[in-house]
Amino acid sequence: MRHRDFILEQAQQTIERFGMLPPGQRLAVACSGGADSTALLLILRELAAQLGCVLSVAHFNHQLRGEESDEDERFVRELADRLGLPLRVERAAVRATARHQRTNLEATARQMRYRFFLSLLSEGWADRVAVGHTSDDQAETVVHRFLRGAGTKGLAGIHPVVGGKIVRPLIQVRRAALREWLQAREQPWREDASNQDLRLARNRIRHQLWPLLCRLNPGLVETLSEMADIAREEEVFWQDFLVPLIAQNTHQQESRIVLDVDRLRQQPVAVARRLLRWAVARAWQFSETSPPPAIAPTSPWPDVLGGFGDYHQIERLLELARQSQSGTTAPVAHGLVARREFNRLILETTPGNRAPARDYCRQFRVPALVEVPEIERRFSFKLVPLVSVEARYNVKEGVLLDGRWAASTLTLRNWRPGDAYQPRGHWKPSKLKEFFQRKRISRSERQGWPVLVLGQQIVWARGLEVGEGFFPPPDSPLAILIEESLL
Repeated sequence: MRHRDFILEQAQQTIERFGMLPPGQRLAVACSGGADSTALLLILRELAAQLGCVLSVAHFNHQLRGEESDEDERFVRELADRLGLPLRVERAAVRATARHQRTNLEATARQMRYRFFLSLLSEGWADRVAVGHTSDDQAETVVHRFLRGAGTKGLAGIHPVVGGKIVRPLIQVRRAALREWLQAREQPWREDASNQDLRLARNRIRHQLWPLLCRLNPGLVETLSEMADIAREEEVFWQDFLVPLIAQNTHQQESRIVLDVDRLRQQPVAVARRLLRWAVARAWQFSETSPPPAIAPTSPWPDVLGGFGDYHQIERLLELARQSQSGTTAPVAHGLVARREFNRLILETTPGNRAPARDYCRQFRVPALVEVPEIERRFSFKLVPLVSVEARYNVKEGVLLDGRWAASTLTLRNWRPGDAYQPRGHWKPSKLKEFFQRKRISRSERQGWPVLVLGQQIVWARGLEVGEGFFPPPDSPLAILIEESLL
């Protein structure tokens, strides 16, 4: 009886320590039928009244082991029925999906399973989902990531709470203790034969490497769990620390991430690496190959899984920022490419994964709201009193046109090679290409660069002065105000 009480007490302490379950939550318990998830369900069933939560059961049938997978499902159905808990089951052909997508089977199974959990949350079936990872899982994960190569983010292992929605009440409980707890209650569970398959790296670590490591350090599970705690807190600090630096050193430009090379060079290497890793993950979220995240992140830090910004990728990007010339490119990963353009480092999807820029041409009369989805921008042309503009908008002269042109048909289009005009204050016309070079506007940006035309004459181009003769004269009562915003 004392041992059973210890398990319940340990789970409750973990729940309270990490704030996993505020009172009144609807909690779906993910149960595969294995020992850990079966114990999790029974433990939470006993603690539910004390925790003030309402339980349900969630089972995902991966259909990977034929009849055995169906037997797992039947076991969970009978267990939920005996406990008087509502049950949600989803079946999916994981192997066929992995084969079709040419992805790792284990990773595909995990992704599909967590998408099922996400559907329970989005449908309102549950407020949170509990999964049955133990301290042994934590330690094995740390070893696995160490062997593959990882920084502190990887060594942080399995997080007790993810996105405020996925919780792991058993993350500080040993696997063997749970089995003893189930045996004392004469509660059976299902064994997954694939857990003995030594073709899987995690199983080789568990069955071959782990016994050897534990001979060197019998308390290895506790040691690695403590190390994961330290690494996780380090990551929390870094994420908070980097939020203002991300805003200062990077910005989103349409569907790509742009970093200021000069600012990046001034940062300590540790900070620069993390900024680049953030940029890679963020840029990938804009690509068509990016799946929806299983759990919404609770901070600006992208919560995406696996393989982002490994050591060699980040070092390649650092080299690109430090020594490469403008125009140099380098592949990154996940369909991304990095390109150095003057003092900027641009991360975006490769042309094969990105829709090519298209020409556009919009004719209108003021007032007008002109949407240009080709460059993901919206342009507002408003006719306003000139005095009002000076008093209320405090705009630069470059976005004001003489109000008398409101009666004419204007055209907003993208830049074309050979375009030239005479900006206000200049004594002769010049090609826009010269302005682009002077202002270090990249070739890729030039293609969609907005230009305003009256007849055959260029009136204005983004970032440049209004054309000579088109700025409102001092005695003009009205002006056309041009404003640009994201679409």
